Amino acid sequence: MAQLVHVNETINEKYKDLAENIQKIERRLDTLATHITMYETRKDNRDVYNTYAKTKDPKKREAYYAEHKKEIEAFKDAREYLNAVMNGRTDPPPIKEWRAEQKKLTAAKYAACERYYALQDEVRSVEQLRKGAENIMREDVQERQPRRAQDIDL
Repeated sequence: MAQLVHVNETINEKYKDLAENIQKIERRLDTLATHITMYETRKDNRDVYNTYAKTKDPKKREAYYAEHKKEIEAFKDAREYLNAVMNGRTDPPPIKEWRAEQKKLTAAKYAACERYYALQDEVRSVEQLRKGAENIMREDVQERQPRRAQDIDL
């Protein structure tokens, strides 16, 4: 029985560790998805922003801004985000590395989830075995106890 309890505790620890690992992977994947989305937003709206920035005539500039406000603001937000992520570095964002890391982490997440669900099944099985063993032990104890006089049919 002690071994069964120990096995149950060990599997539960592995189960919790795996769940924490999956959460860490998911947080990093969310961060990478944001990085990549911001990079793509900046890239998609760069031409519109550059045209706006090059326009010298204030009236044309205002009109262009009014027409393309959404794209210009999206570019500015993405640029600010990426500047913060890059910590002041001027080299281009490492988009290839981000995408490679994203693929690697996605594969690791799926593998971890498979192990997680397998452990979940093991936890259920071991828990059932433990409960069954406890029931058997309880029945053995009850059978060994001397019967009271009122329980005995005469």
